[in-house]
Amino acid sequence: MKKFLPVFLIIAVLFAFSLMTDHITSSNDREQIKILETAVTRSISECYALEGAYPPDISYLSEHYGLTYDTQKYFIDYQYIGSNLRPDVTIIKRTE
Repeated sequence: MKKFLPVFLIIAVLFAFSLMTDHITSSNDREQIKILETAVTRSISECYALEGAYPPDISYLSEHYGLTYDTQKYFIDYQYIGSNLRPDVTIIKRTE
């Protein structure tokens, strides 16, 4: 039994390391989405304040207000309702 103790300890450490890595990655993904949501919200508000109308699509924000994001990593569902109604925005992380 004493022979297997170091093996069990190594397996336990590797398992704990794996769990911690998954937790950190998940936390990082949530934080990145939160930052992107803030950037999109600010760009929408800035557009409305300067132009008096909400932007018609997400590409308008990229072209005129400098919004940049990784399109390979995130999908932004931008639902334009009208020039005087705030659009509905949902950010989704793409799967690999």
